[in-house]
Amino acid sequence: MSTQTLTENDSLVAPRWRGTIIACAVVFLAMLALFNDTALGMVDIWYNFETYTHGFIILPISLWLIWQKREHLAAFTPQPTPYFLILVMGGLAVWVLARLTGVQVVEQLAFVGLIIASLVVLLGWQVAKFLAFPLLFLLFAVPMGEDLVPPMMEFTATFTVAALKLTGIPVYRDGLWFSLPTGSWSVVEACSGVRYLIASVTLGVMYAYITYHTLWKRLLFIAMSALVPILANGLRAYMIVMIGHLSEMEYATGVDHLIYGWFFFGIVMFILFWVGAIWQEDQAPPQFVAPPRQMTSETVGFRVMMLSVVILATSVLTVWATSHAEDISVQMEGALEAPTEGGTWSKLDEPVLWPIAHQDTAYKLAERYGSGPDKVQLYVVLFPHQRQGSEAINSANAIAEDPERIKSLGSPTVMLGDEPVQVNQSKVTLKIDGVLHEHLVWQWYRVAGRSLTNRYEGKAWEALSRIYPGRADGAWIAISTPYEPTNAKVSQQRLVDFALEIIPLVDGAIDTALGITD
Repeated sequence: MSTQTLTENDSLVAPRWRGTIIACAVVFLAMLALFNDTALGMVDIWYNFETYTHGFIILPISLWLIWQKREHLAAFTPQPTPYFLILVMGGLAVWVLARLTGVQVVEQLAFVGLIIASLVVLLGWQVAKFLAFPLLFLLFAVPMGEDLVPPMMEFTATFTVAALKLTGIPVYRDGLWFSLPTGSWSVVEACSGVRYLIASVTLGVMYAYITYHTLWKRLLFIAMSALVPILANGLRAYMIVMIGHLSEMEYATGVDHLIYGWFFFGIVMFILFWVGAIWQEDQAPPQFVAPPRQMTSETVGFRVMMLSVVILATSVLTVWATSHAEDISVQMEGALEAPTEGGTWSKLDEPVLWPIAHQDTAYKLAERYGSGPDKVQLYVVLFPHQRQGSEAINSANAIAEDPERIKSLGSPTVMLGDEPVQVNQSKVTLKIDGVLHEHLVWQWYRVAGRSLTNRYEGKAWEALSRIYPGRADGAWIAISTPYEPTNAKVSQQRLVDFALEIIPLVDGAIDTALGITD
């Protein structure tokens, strides 16, 4: 970027910026009003989930970061650029698909991305590039990171057990559960460290922007703000277990271990930022940055107004069309009925051993089947017209309301009739009538006639199916059988036999209930 001496005509910073600032504020507020359901959904999560409470301060911090660079920014000239409308259109398209498929996090990402893209259009590439950090910082307002919980729980358990063994303490591990001579521990969601990671990266990005101006230093510090809390959380978990072990489980077994965790996290963050401050950089603001092309203030004002109208008009039409599509209802053509028999398997006149957890729907099956001495349970939860709060691919649909423990056993490919499908296989321990029972469980989804396991693939297929052939149905399906600890293959073979004979009939029952005969 080239710099020049500020001339008398160029010194009028306010007139050069006034119209653009007003347009950016109007478009921003209009977006909040148009996409109020998405925005309020984010606020609701900020308010109800402590992990994402930082969302309330993201916008003020972003504005503060821009204000910190106001002297630098005054040297630039905003030049609205219509070419970047393609980013706005892309954001609207993603928002529509996410809204119709009920993928809330993608919907919220698209909404924030849409705001950023609109500001890029109005400010121009040169200004937007300079403000990239504070603009992209708005993405931290999106409540995301849930998918990091399972791998970070696994890492925390692995790190803790390895550290205990190095210390010389005997430990037995079973999934996320491990036992010491003094007591048993488990890594739950609150112990995953995702909360620390999100807080650290958010603070790290802000700190990197105001402390450095060299890109590689900024990126390095952000990477460290992600790596350090992951390692620190493993060390925190190890220290808490050690405190409990050495105190004969008197300390660090209740709320106090959360207090220790946040105290330890605060110390780690202080050290990280203290070390980072050693390489702090200062950058004097330029007097004037020559714009890529010359525009009169009248041309800039006209472009800003017209582009604002295009952005808002397109957004209004998109929201209206999406709302109309959401109102389309799907009528069930018949009752969802479980098959009575298939091959050697017959439905038993016995209730299932436990109820499952699922989102609200009137269409569900919970049945027991038998083939000689073998017993298998079948659960089906059908959502004829999926939407947020009533969908197959959602963590609220689970094999049990409050299991004692769940251990993942991978995702084997099995035959569901003549269709090979990967299923989520797990060993579930539940308390039934006061007695612990272990069951081998397979879970998968059936979205618009296709059986699959990957949640992202399922949402993508749902979006495509809404366009053609116009299906929006989804089902969460699970089968379970008693787990044989001495010979797990026996339990697995039982599910294999059941899936081959019964699941094609279940798929047919779903299609019949939906009125699909093809």
